[in-house]
Amino acid sequence: MVACVRAAGVVGAGGAGFPTWRKLEGAPGADTLILNGAECEPLLHADYYCLLHYGDKVLAAADVIRGLLGIRDIVVAVKKKRRRLREHMARLAAAYPGFRMLELHDTYPSGDEHLLVQSATGRIVPQGGIPLAVGCLVQNVQTLAHIYDALDGRPVTHRFVTIAGAVARPSTFEAPIGTPLAHLVEQSGGITCPEPRFLAGGAMMGELVELDFGIRKTTSGILVLPAQNPAVEERVQSLERAARVSMSVCDQCFTCTELCPRYLLGHDIQPHLLMRRAPQVLEQPADADHIAWYCCECGVCSLIACPLRITPRRLIGAMKRKLAPSARRGKADYTLHPDYHRKGLPIRYVMARLDLARYDAPNAFSGPVVGVDHVRIDLAEFGGGSAEPAVTAGQHVLPGEVVGQGRHTPFHASIGGVVRAAGRSVEIQAG
Repeated sequence: MVACVRAAGVVGAGGAGFPTWRKLEGAPGADTLILNGAECEPLLHADYYCLLHYGDKVLAAADVIRGLLGIRDIVVAVKKKRRRLREHMARLAAAYPGFRMLELHDTYPSGDEHLLVQSATGRIVPQGGIPLAVGCLVQNVQTLAHIYDALDGRPVTHRFVTIAGAVARPSTFEAPIGTPLAHLVEQSGGITCPEPRFLAGGAMMGELVELDFGIRKTTSGILVLPAQNPAVEERVQSLERAARVSMSVCDQCFTCTELCPRYLLGHDIQPHLLMRRAPQVLEQPADADHIAWYCCECGVCSLIACPLRITPRRLIGAMKRKLAPSARRGKADYTLHPDYHRKGLPIRYVMARLDLARYDAPNAFSGPVVGVDHVRIDLAEFGGGSAEPAVTAGQHVLPGEVVGQGRHTPFHASIGGVVRAAGRSVEIQAG
């Protein structure tokens, strides 16, 4: 199974892109498998439609993993508000003894692996650790659908992706990997705001991209937002300026820490302590700055908590790149914050804070995207670096053919045609 998953190029579809074969290879001893269908980023519906259309594949793949690893408990985690989906998955899960449903509140970031483990089992993942440290294997539902296909000999060439925000017809598609964002926006009726910006991955944790961006294996959705949207403005401000501002105007109100999901789990991360020292930490971290390692960069501190619009998330992300991995420290005991179960951020509040409520329109599933005549498949790998192209310009390729080979996983052609360019990405023209 592990070999099939590796050869098919399966990676975590929820956003991180960790090679799935490595996750499975390190999972012996796990007793719980959590199927992550939480989809806690506002306005995204990719996992929702994946489960509605491929829920049988998802559960079948989970059952195979259960048999391979000897897992006892299978948890299907979806939002309580998704009544249609809950009922659909409950009917399918009835055929699998040992599967149980977990109904999640509509809060952010309920889909975070550490929070899911606590919700499903009551266990706390150690700071700087992964769910396997407490016997839990967490897999995104689209990853599981890809595992099912891999066991049937089909590589990862398509995924569900949502286009939402300032577009005429918010839609979710099943699209070839590498499909240009411009094509998906056109299929969604076009842009409806001036000075549009594009956030791949969502408002809270996404990255700014351009219209020529080709969707990746990890792209769950792309929001089209005006340049003045708070989620966009947080990304474009200078990191150097943010460091100076944090040192001079942060009033240590503690709100960023009080709302930090990992702090609430009992981890040592305290963003407010790092903000007054931001320039020093970025220049020469001290021993006490190891707490930066435990930030999951969920964006709560920057986009929700801070009244001064400082950006702790981006600053701490830069600090982590300055710290040696050996700076991480374990803890013997973890205690949930007394208000842990009351501190989840309602999605409606997140949407109001980020001026997203105006885009909360019905999102229709438009099926397989049509008319894709070229793709650009990014060969970026988990952990940095790029895979090596396995094709050359002018070469004809078939759908599913290997076009890039990385240290962790291969990349496959999502359409058939002629290779127009091969470097850090592979561009294919249909025909």
